Amino acid sequence: MNLFDFDFSKEKGESKLIFFDTETTGNGKDDEIIQIGAIVEDLNGNLIEYFDELCSSNKLIAPEAMATHGIRNEDLLGKKPFTQSTFWQKIDTFNRKQNYFIAHNLPFDLERLQFYGFRPKAKLIDTLQCAKHLFKEDEILGEYNYPLPNYKLQTFRYILFNKAKEEAEAKKFGITLQAHSALSDVIILKMFFNELLKRVCQECTKKEALEKLVELSTKPVLVEKFKFGKYKGQKIQDIVTLDRGYVEWLYNDMLKRQKNGESVDENIFLSLKFYLEA
Repeated sequence: MNLFDFDFSKEKGESKLIFFDTETTGNGKDDEIIQIGAIVEDLNGNLIEYFDELCSSNKLIAPEAMATHGIRNEDLLGKKPFTQSTFWQKIDTFNRKQNYFIAHNLPFDLERLQFYGFRPKAKLIDTLQCAKHLFKEDEILGEYNYPLPNYKLQTFRYILFNKAKEEAEAKKFGITLQAHSALSDVIILKMFFNELLKRVCQECTKKEALEKLVELSTKPVLVEKFKFGKYKGQKIQDIVTLDRGYVEWLYNDMLKRQKNGESVDENIFLSLKFYLEA
């Protein structure tokens, strides 16, 4: 699912924010949703409803997926499939042009919803992509002055939020926070989203801030350093001078895979193109 290709139109009406997260049987294109967590709010932050549902699957859960979210095959016995979940039954009422679907690494979750036939009409905010725009790599954050090592939601959770603040937020929903539990992740997502709102626009309305986050979700981030390969940690701009052939090979390889319909990291791909053309 590529957010860079979306064009969002506006529609009158009261806007809703749908924060959501899925847990799946694995990371393949035919893997199924086995848990959905979602919180629906109005623009003023008032809770409309929330969802916390386990779903049955026709596939066994991959061991590596179980190691991530802790859901076992036996946990799904007697559960309804995702297409019979309350969230799925209501998704069309949320999928309106004036509303916002919000997730961390949104393309993954949208791809899973598309597997069931969902087509997004609402505006889309990817907090992962927004974070890459609004937080600098290695930026010093939080009470204990940690340098930001990556953009994972759980990383932001442990750097930015203390236990008391998390528990107070979770208490509203009567749950205990657990890493990679869908609703727990959504609560952390909502807390992190508020941090993004503060950063993206300090002197504008919430509606204006939301539109800026929509824009950032579709805007590539210029990557300065390689995060993999033999030049990991070194600046791409420097390697263009020292070993231009390597950068050209990497760019052409990603271009070929993109043309073949394979998924590539758009931020890295467009950054390679930028530095090669500079």
